[in-house]
Amino acid sequence: MVRLNWQDFAEGCHREVSSEENLLVTFDVLAPPEEEDQVEPVPTELKVDHATRLTYASLQNAVPLLRSITLHSGDDGLPAGKLRLRLYPSFADEREWTFDTVAAGGSISPKNLETKLKGDFFDALDEAEHGRIRIVAEFEDGREPLTYEAPVELLARDEWGGIGEMGQLLGAFVQPNDPRVAAILRAASDALKGQGLASGLDGYQSGDAARTWAIAAAIWSAVEGMDLRYAVPPASFERRGQKVRTPVRLAEEGLATCLDTALLIAAALEAAGLNPAIIFTEGHAFAGVWLVKRTFGTAETWDVTDLRKAIVVREFVPFETTLLTGGKRGTFRTAIAEGRAQLDEAKEHLFGVAVDIARCRSSGIRPLARTGGVVEASEGPAAADPEAISDDLLPPEGFEPPDPVEEAAPGTPQGRIDRWQRKLLDLSLRNRLLNFRDTQGALTLACHDVPRLEDELTEGRSFRMVSLPDENPRLGRDPDQYRRETGEDIDARVVRDALNRGELCSPLPGDQMRKRLIALYRKARSDLSEGGTNTLFLAVGFLRWKQSETATRDHRAPLLLVPVTLRRASASSPFTLVHQGDEVRFNLTLLEKLAEQGIEAPDLKGELPRDDAGLDVPRIFKRMREVVRDVPGFEVVEDLALSTFSFAKYLMWKDLVDRTEQLRESRLV
Repeated sequence: MVRLNWQDFAEGCHREVSSEENLLVTFDVLAPPEEEDQVEPVPTELKVDHATRLTYASLQNAVPLLRSITLHSGDDGLPAGKLRLRLYPSFADEREWTFDTVAAGGSISPKNLETKLKGDFFDALDEAEHGRIRIVAEFEDGREPLTYEAPVELLARDEWGGIGEMGQLLGAFVQPNDPRVAAILRAASDALKGQGLASGLDGYQSGDAARTWAIAAAIWSAVEGMDLRYAVPPASFERRGQKVRTPVRLAEEGLATCLDTALLIAAALEAAGLNPAIIFTEGHAFAGVWLVKRTFGTAETWDVTDLRKAIVVREFVPFETTLLTGGKRGTFRTAIAEGRAQLDEAKEHLFGVAVDIARCRSSGIRPLARTGGVVEASEGPAAADPEAISDDLLPPEGFEPPDPVEEAAPGTPQGRIDRWQRKLLDLSLRNRLLNFRDTQGALTLACHDVPRLEDELTEGRSFRMVSLPDENPRLGRDPDQYRRETGEDIDARVVRDALNRGELCSPLPGDQMRKRLIALYRKARSDLSEGGTNTLFLAVGFLRWKQSETATRDHRAPLLLVPVTLRRASASSPFTLVHQGDEVRFNLTLLEKLAEQGIEAPDLKGELPRDDAGLDVPRIFKRMREVVRDVPGFEVVEDLALSTFSFAKYLMWKDLVDRTEQLRESRLV
């Protein structure tokens, strides 16, 4: 017998075996080698943070090409060497940085990264070009160099690169010193004079918001006299950018996109001493103006509620500027109504950003320098017929702008903390935590057992969203007759059975329900990606309340807010609702509003009563009913709605309240 072990067999033993011999191959069972702790090697790499888009406005406003360069050493360290910057084409000065030996695991970052862009190159750029940036780390010992290479978009001189990286640079394309703008102001002055108003374009000097309105309306009428025609902008221009027509080109060509008209009238408003803003929604741009001498506080405002709050108190008016183009003519008041409609709650998922031009100027963004020949201002538009615009040069009847209130600076730490708290907590009807409405940004739901739904959600059960009308429970029957004959409500029975099946019913038809769910789904995802927090909640129970006993209108405020998530398997799949995982919270903003009216419920501010499955919802509703039992016009209703809510400012306010004593001792406060 011939015996071979596994190693011989695996290595290919070629011994010949006669027919009389038997072959036996043995296999030794070997224990696997002991695993050693694996230590990930530190990579040697070159990291570069740089601008990905550049234009002439970048050069003029000192936008840096390079923001940081970092050379990370591996476990063996790196010898001395040089970093070389190369650009293709040559749109900026090339540079070199020398570095010494880098220890193992260490890194070096050059400090002086200033790279001068070439003005002649960008000034002569009529069309966008694809450029490249290359940074090479070369070493004295001759080892293989490290290379970083990436594309850079080199935009035309008159091209803006979109919101995001070039958002604030939009201010460079608002050109108040253009000769055509001077002609617009002259025509606006004539319009004011023709209506018996002071012809001076004196900005905010009068301190009267009605006067600001009149100046803005007169500028509107003057731009309308340019007889512009609408030009369709490129797709997704608000993100990718587009070429921008200067006021001179607009007058010569007579064509304007929505962004062109917004920039043109913003330039005229700024030249008249007013603070304009450019507002972006999905695929669209229009303008707005402050009626009082204020700004949004930052160059870019991403929260549409900041705009709506300023609009409600008549400090800011948005207006649809495409109504200045042929075929879309409208009065200044009509344009304002259109602008407000685009910022409504129902469309807030379409809102992008508002760029405050005055804040851009404060950040050092200067108007784009002119090039080419000078155009005489006399070639601008003539003033519109005063009789045709008489209704627009003054605010509508009943317009009562707020008197400017100069708040005295508090002289004590407690006074400063109190002022901060007042500014953070919004107890007005603009806050949907106090004045919830069934708009496109919300979805009312039907449920016969709200406490059970809250329990099952927090336990992890998911619910499919269905349309009650699409279920067609009535089948042509009369609900009143059915109730009289059977003692049951047709719809209620379907809602109850649906809950047992793991479904939630909406009273809206299926197509309308899906539209609202898609809007909520996108809004919640956008908020989570941009702000890092979940804003989608299921409002469980509402308090119907009134501002006063004599008020004829009531409002609804949610009581409990269950954090939830909408999911779907594909774009055509139905939505399911699941608990997001965070704690269910009570609407503490409502409790602060009630406290303002002398109604206290301190036991609802702390830990809420619980049952075996989660919160004891019936007990919470009972306690709330006890709190408002003797208050006329107040009522707890067990309604259900899905919407987005933000608690960021409330949490900041709560932090100030909880830390008042600690803050009072701070030297800074």
